[in-house]
Parts: sequence; structure tokens; C-alpha cells
Amino acid sequence: MTIVCATHFTASSTDAVAVAAHLARRTAQPLWLVCVLPGLPLGPSGPREKTVSDALHLEAGVLREQGLEVEVALLHGKVERALGRLCADVRAQLLVIGDTSHTKNSLFATPVDRIAYGVAVPLIVVRSKKPFEAWAKGERPLEVLLAIDHTWSSALAREWLGGLAAYGPLNVLATHVWSPADEHSRRGGDKPMLDSDEASLAEVLTHDATAALVGLPPNVTWRVQLEIGRGNIGEQLLTIAARERVDMMILGTHPQKGLLARLTSVSHEVLQNALMSVALVPGEGVPAEAMARATPSSARGLKERPRRSR
Repeated sequence: MTIVCATHFTASSTDAVAVAAHLARRTAQPLWLVCVLPGLPLGPSGPREKTVSDALHLEAGVLREQGLEVEVALLHGKVERALGRLCADVRAQLLVIGDTSHTKNSLFATPVDRIAYGVAVPLIVVRSKKPFEAWAKGERPLEVLLAIDHTWSSALAREWLGGLAAYGPLNVLATHVWSPADEHSRRGGDKPMLDSDEASLAEVLTHDATAALVGLPPNVTWRVQLEIGRGNIGEQLLTIAARERVDMMILGTHPQKGLLARLTSVSHEVLQNALMSVALVPGEGVPAEAMARATPSSARGLKERPRRSR
């Protein structure tokens, strides 16, 4: 399996490359460095392509000197389609990107949004490399908030957490933002809910969440925390994450049909406003029709071999 890291040679991308390199080094996984240029290539490669290709090879060369197995690819087209096709082609298990479009309260889909819903592999959006560096050096566990609920996408995120532990120890706060009234109805309550029902429901939810987390790798320490929902779930999760000073929030994502659904989702809220890194675990793969629209460029054809020193 492979890690893919998208870069545009910005400060944010530099952090993303550093994090991807740390993860690849920990598990001896191949690393792909990729840059996506807008539009389709017209004719032979021009100065822009040469500049980007040279930069990719330079960065890859530094990482190869550190003992990593690194390949590079220069792609064209819509970033989410190009990355989706590459990840499928190289059987990537993780995509790492920087946060080059962190704009609070945006009413429009950002490139990060499009990547989050256009790529069928887990995605880490890096806000800072510092916590990951300390984690990779074994100085401390990675502090993680895992958002949980009753959905199957949440279950997949919980399962992915176990795989993340292969890179190093984790200290996990599993948080469920819930509504007592909704939970009472979900469990078939046909009578008005009493005040005493809330405590019993909270006990059942805590038991269920605890049971679901049992069996995580031994280098994962965890605790369960319930929070009563008070409106915007995304905003509430961000408040908890800031209060707990976590390094990364992990969310399972639901397939969203239509731009409005995406822009009103919890994951969009978190991507727009989180100050910490964010990991999104897709609940299912990209639909076949979406992949059919992807750029026809193949990683096998675009793969650039290491250059020999002169």
C-alpha cells in the first residue's frame, strides 16, 4: 500500500510533505509526491511543467537520501479527479494534503472540500507538522478527537483509527454529540421522555461506545465523552477539540449528494474552521460515474523515474 501527498510547494504543502514522509518512514511505505496543474496539457510540456517537475524531483531526491521510496507525478485537470484517479491507480491507503484554502465561513466549496468528497481514501488535512514530528520521534502520543455516532461511516472511522496506531501511540477522546429526545425516539420510546430517562440513555450510549472501542491496539489509550447537542454539531466538536487541545480530529464522512448538502455538512464546518489537523474517513468509495469522469491520466504513464546524477 502507498501514501500519496499532494503539494503546491507552499508552506502548508511543505508541512504536508513532512507529515507524509514521517508516516511513510514509520511503516516503510512507498510515498508518491504529486502536483496537479489546472487545465489539460496542450502540446509538449512547457516552462510551467518543467519548473514543477524539477521541483518535484528535487523534493523527492531529498527524501530518497533519507531512505524513503519516493515516486513523483505531475498531473493536469480538476484536482479532486486527478488525485482520485492516482490514488486508485497506485492503491493508496492515505492521502495527505496541506491546507491552502483555509477561509473561515466560506459559502463556496474550496479545493479541500472537493478533494474530501472526490477521493475514496482517507484524507489527512495538515494544519501543522509540529505535533506529528513529536509523535514520530516518540516524544508523546498523538492527541486525537474521534467524532462518533450511530452511523456506519463513524464505525469505519473508528476502524481506521486502529490502522493509524501502526504509525505510533494515540491518546483518543471519543466524543458523541447527542440529543436525548432524538435518542429516546430512535430507541422506540413511545411515551414522553422523563428526566430520569436522560441518565439511563447516557449510560447506554457510554456502554455502547466503550464496547465499540474495546479491541483497539495496545498503544491506543482512550476515553468516551458524551456532549448534549446544542445546535451546530460541527461548531460544538470544534469547541471540544480546542478545549482538549487535540492535534487532530477524525470524522467519518457520509456521501453527500449536491453542493448544498456538502456545504451544510459537519465535515465542511470542521474543514473550514478547525485550527488542528483533520482526518476524514470516507463512508464509501466514489460513485462509478464520478470515476468515469476522472482525468484519463494514469499514474503508470505519468510516473517520472528518478534522475541520475550527472
